[in-house]
Amino acid sequence: MKKLAVMFLVALTLIGLVACVSAPQPGQIETILQPDVLEHKGTAFGANVPSWVMAYIEGGSAAVEKLAEYRGRYVVVLESSGQSRVGAQTMMDNFDITSQMARYMSTRVEQRFAGAQVGNRDEVEEYFENVVKMAAEATFTGLEPGPDWWVYLRYYKAGSTARNEANVERQEYRVLRIYSIDREILTEQLNRMLESVEDGEARTETEQRAIDAVQSAFYEGF
Repeated sequence: MKKLAVMFLVALTLIGLVACVSAPQPGQIETILQPDVLEHKGTAFGANVPSWVMAYIEGGSAAVEKLAEYRGRYVVVLESSGQSRVGAQTMMDNFDITSQMARYMSTRVEQRFAGAQVGNRDEVEEYFENVVKMAAEATFTGLEPGPDWWVYLRYYKAGSTARNEANVERQEYRVLRIYSIDREILTEQLNRMLESVEDGEARTETEQRAIDAVQSAFYEGF
């Protein structure tokens, strides 16, 4: 159990849960202590941190999608935080998953386009922008809620070298909740989006070839 807590602590640090600490000035080296894991959802029962939580904090949603139980699905993980567990949990419960999903997918589509191999980006830039905008405004169906997990953390002030009360910056709860959607269901919706953006648009032969090439390779690494 102690080993798992240490692994969990290191992974939380890796995804920037201490990102609120100001960066040191050039030439300075700030000491930043890793936050203490005071408690988590499984502590009282001696339960281990779930594999999807560990995968997410180590590699994001893409890492969760590689797990056997989520293979063939797209994953979205929401996060909330607060001074009390009830407050953080309430914030999570009040999230509008529809708008959160649209925001997540528009970001993922934008990142996919950013890495697209096209000869002249000017020929497809407008198309890219329109697809990203449509994804941000879309209502995706088929998203299924999964479990959640919470953790209680103690953060220390930047420059602290000792773990004592005088150096404590704050303590807060963080809540993670996972949602997923069947890959084929989401792909069908994205395909309609990619195609509908073209409707009624007059394009040159070169522009159309570039767009066709982007669409054919869209899901590689998506």
